[in-house]
Amino acid sequence: MGKIKISTAGRLNNKHHPRGFTLVELIVVISIIGILLVFSFPVFKNMHFFPNAKNNIGKMARLVTDLKKRAIQTNVDHFLHIDSNSNMVWISNESMADELSESARENAISFSEDFSILDVQFHGETESGNNDYVIRFRKQGYSDFALIYIIENQNNLTLKIDPFLSRVQILNRHVVLEDCI
Repeated sequence: MGKIKISTAGRLNNKHHPRGFTLVELIVVISIIGILLVFSFPVFKNMHFFPNAKNNIGKMARLVTDLKKRAIQTNVDHFLHIDSNSNMVWISNESMADELSESARENAISFSEDFSILDVQFHGETESGNNDYVIRFRKQGYSDFALIYIIENQNNLTLKIDPFLSRVQILNRHVVLEDCI
């Protein structure tokens, strides 16, 4: 038998070089990225995306967002009480006894002097002339539609609470209810 001579020169001069990735390589990379994303979602779930969460408007927006989540998680309707005269807010829920509701009011959140809650407007209601407002966050995942008019550091701001959106919008002006509908 004769020896078979293998030449490597033919392979080096082959003009058909495969370019790109094979389907198997793409599937493996996409699977790895998918697995990393699945495990990183819990980290991002509780992050707050308000740029100035340390200021009062950020705290108020975070409070509204957290109330929407809390109502669903606890399966209990929650209420955000706003007293625009005293510039205070507090939280209650439908399962609280009267003593606990009164205790919640006594431990209300008060804001600094440069933050003032002017008014709250609800869809379908004309001006009430009332200074005590209640926004309801339902256990089914929706809330009252409300606009909270605020002045912070001499800036007119509006917190827009949409019934079916999980996050509140911060608008850099006072908005008329008809413009939102």
